[in-house]
Formats: sequence, structure tokens, C-alpha cells
Amino acid sequence: MSTVRDTRLKRDLNNVLTQVNHLLTSVGEEGSSNIATLRGRVSDATASARDRLSALDTDVRVGARQAVKATHTYVQENPWRAIGIGAAVGLLLGVLAARR
Repeated sequence: MSTVRDTRLKRDLNNVLTQVNHLLTSVGEEGSSNIATLRGRVSDATASARDRLSALDTDVRVGARQAVKATHTYVQENPWRAIGIGAAVGLLLGVLAARR
């Protein structure tokens, strides 16, 4: 569930950054030094945001791979316990679905 949320967040942030870049290019080469300063600060901020977003994406992927490996190892070492947990979760979801 969190990967779906992270993917949406990433997509939304990329859209915002793209729109900011379009805004910067549409402002063009204005003569005012204030606009040039603002443009530089916004450009730096978007570059920083893209870098952080890339780092977040990498961290999420690494974390997901580690979780998959840990789950696989646990199920291999404790198959009956994993079956019991799966059955309990299925029963709980069934009860919750029936209540609606």
C-alpha cells in the first residue's frame, strides 16, 4: 500500500517540478535582477527536490527488496507458522468484509 502512495507522491512531485521548470522557461530572460535571482533560487530548489526524490525512490526500492528477502527467509524457515499467519489474516479480512 505504501508503495502505491510513494509512487503517487513521486508522480505528483515530478509534475510539480516539471510545471515549475516550464514556468521558469516561460519567464524568459527578464531584465530585472530580482527575477534573475528568483529564477536561480527556484532552479536550485527544483534540482535539490529532484535529487531528494531520486534518493527517496532508491531507498524505497532497497527497503522493498530487503522486506521481500526477509519474508522469503522467514517463510522458508517457518512454513507452518507462515501458513497459520496467512490463515489468520484471511479470516480477519473475511470477518471485516462480511461486516460491511
